[in-house]
Amino acid sequence: MTKKKTGDNALIIGVAIFIALIASIPKELIGLVIVIAVLAFAFWLVSKLVKLKKSSSQEKINRPVKEDVIRRTSVTIQSKERTTPELMGTFKTRYGVDEDFATFTLGDEREEYSFRIAKSSVDIGAKWKWYSMRESVSIAGFNVTGGLLYVGCGLQIGCGEIEPALINPDLKVASSPVDLSAHLVNYWPNYSSISPDARRAYLQWLSGGRADSNVDIGYVFLFFYGLERRLLADAKTDADAWDEAPVIIAELRRLLSIHGGNNSFRRYATHFITFLEAKAVPDKTYLQKPPEAVEQGYELPLPLKIALGQLAVDQVPVSTDWALAWALNDPNIKRRTPVTRCATEFAHLFRQSYSRLYGNGLLLKQNRTKLQVSYQPASSGFNGRAFSLNLSGLPDVSAVKGPVQKLQALVDEATVQLEPYSRFIGRNPDKKQALEGILQLPVELWPSSVKAEVEEIKARIGDSLLILTFGELSGRLKSAGPLSRDKVLGLARALESLHVGMEPDVLAGSRLPKAEDKIALFATHPEDGETRVDSAYRVAAVTLDLGCAVAFSDGGASDQVLLQLSRHIESWTHLSVARRKRLKAYLRLSIDKPAKVGALKKKLEPLPTDARRRIARFLAHLAQADGVVSPQEVKLLERTYKTLGLDIKLVYSDLSASEALQVPVTTETTRPQPQTFTLDSARIALLQKETAEVAALLANVFAEETASEITASFPHAAEPDTVVETSGVLGLDADHSAFLRLLVTRSSWLRGELENAAADMELMLDGALEHINEAVLDAFDEPLTEGEDPIEINKAVLETLPA
Repeated sequence: MTKKKTGDNALIIGVAIFIALIASIPKELIGLVIVIAVLAFAFWLVSKLVKLKKSSSQEKINRPVKEDVIRRTSVTIQSKERTTPELMGTFKTRYGVDEDFATFTLGDEREEYSFRIAKSSVDIGAKWKWYSMRESVSIAGFNVTGGLLYVGCGLQIGCGEIEPALINPDLKVASSPVDLSAHLVNYWPNYSSISPDARRAYLQWLSGGRADSNVDIGYVFLFFYGLERRLLADAKTDADAWDEAPVIIAELRRLLSIHGGNNSFRRYATHFITFLEAKAVPDKTYLQKPPEAVEQGYELPLPLKIALGQLAVDQVPVSTDWALAWALNDPNIKRRTPVTRCATEFAHLFRQSYSRLYGNGLLLKQNRTKLQVSYQPASSGFNGRAFSLNLSGLPDVSAVKGPVQKLQALVDEATVQLEPYSRFIGRNPDKKQALEGILQLPVELWPSSVKAEVEEIKARIGDSLLILTFGELSGRLKSAGPLSRDKVLGLARALESLHVGMEPDVLAGSRLPKAEDKIALFATHPEDGETRVDSAYRVAAVTLDLGCAVAFSDGGASDQVLLQLSRHIESWTHLSVARRKRLKAYLRLSIDKPAKVGALKKKLEPLPTDARRRIARFLAHLAQADGVVSPQEVKLLERTYKTLGLDIKLVYSDLSASEALQVPVTTETTRPQPQTFTLDSARIALLQKETAEVAALLANVFAEETASEITASFPHAAEPDTVVETSGVLGLDADHSAFLRLLVTRSSWLRGELENAAADMELMLDGALEHINEAVLDAFDEPLTEGEDPIEINKAVLETLPA
């Protein structure tokens, strides 16, 4: 009670003194004193709270904990000066509840103190060994040769966790054989935690030389973890570990040859090998052969990056081999089915286009992005850690868009050419060498056997003609059966590209031949493919039809008739050499299967007399084209006039009435006098005029039943002097419609090329593209062009764009 009163008196005296001090302070300083007092109180309060928190934490540490494993050891704590016996007590260690920390309790009978510290990564009792390739080891009764294993106990990866690849021989192993293909392990297997059956299966596989292809891939990964640790962890402090790199890489390649079908293992093993080999990259790797196509990932394979970076540094053009490897492996380059389904054909077309466009190759610039190699181990023992390696400042050219865009354009170009063939062999995998499939390929990709047949046919043709059935031709070229219309047209185009013409001219609208029909093959010149049917050619063909029909009207014709008609063809110098050559082939087939006079007569009868008269007069003039009219020609004309329903006496008046063609006319009793004759330009002009007039009369008479259908599929069959009026595409004006049609002639354009084309058409490129894309967007909800340079044509729009 006395103590309490004394305390109260002291408090009262203190308060009085405080008030007296406050009163003695000048008024102007009272505010400052109050602020100081408040701050002092706040500091005192915070200090009390911190002490309370520390006290609470200590109480938690000293509380009893649930222990999974308790080890008690007598410990003597010594200082530098002396031993302190009174601190001797029991040392308790708890594991299991928190894998990252251990709890230690130190004390005697009177008091205990608990501490939690991180576990040591070094186990004093660890006994393990790495077995090299040349060593063998016995584990649970299994003799394992070939090494490359960690065996023993105590090998940790940090924080007390055991290395997943460590084989502890003290752990239980099943006694009965186990099916190696059974899935007994999880995604990240650890030998210490897998079941006894799984351990036996793993040891069975190891003792069998790691050669069983049916083993569950989890065991292969478990072995792989050890190889990762050896070269990523041990090699940092053990020089002998890195010396084993070649042996380990060889073993990885062997395992890939067995288990490469597993995507996950192939990816990890391939990337690990690449990372290891990158530690010692030789100079000028681009002088070696490029790697084959590898597993596709999110980036260009490292060997390619290294070689391309060295090419950029050395300023050496990218060869066709390395460009092809780049195109086949870069994930930024889109590759459709024909690239893989027709790999050989694609490589040929790509190389051809690359050499044509870039000569010795693309020259790469040194960009700012530097090349770095990374590897993310498969083993959980590395806790997700990645390893990186810089490569002597080489540029990472895969970060540059320009070269990739150029390669993409080449890939697309080759793909478009191969799409028909790819679709065909996709539906008919057993007919890759059949003519039906070969016709889908560019001629330079035809098999050598088919090319040899074509060369033999060309040798037989020489400067003359070769007559055979269409079935014989297709059979010699390995056709597997009847050819469809598209295949016949494809064959005609292919032959023409090889300078072999075919009659009937299916590309100009003639009826498609059947297998038993005869065809005529003849040699052409490169420019001959541009010559198709026009008015002059059509009239000449009709003339031959009339002549053959008349010649065979009496039951037969001699070689002399054929010769005479051939001379007629040679005299028609208003026609090109190529067309006259085709007319001879046409005549040869007409001799074997001439048009019937009755059929011709029936077609001609509806014509007015004046029209038939004009046709007859033209034939008479045509007969005089060489300056001489033989008796045989006169006889032929008489029959023709009769077929046309005209008086045969008109033959002689027509032959002698022409003032433009002043030539002697011979009859049965008159012999022409030898003379020199030159067909002048006036005569040619007159003949061409009459040809056009007669062509107009005959246009609907001798048209083939299927001509309109085939002509529509082959625009060259239209007469060159015919102008077809068409409306603008998608409502565009004439200028922009023309530019649009130019755009869709290619799948990709370099901007410079389009700028030149727009200038030629007196258009501004960007404005023209914007105008066209607006029209296409309105029609198809997609633009026609994409990109800046090159400018790509949208294939989806192209397929639906009206002609």
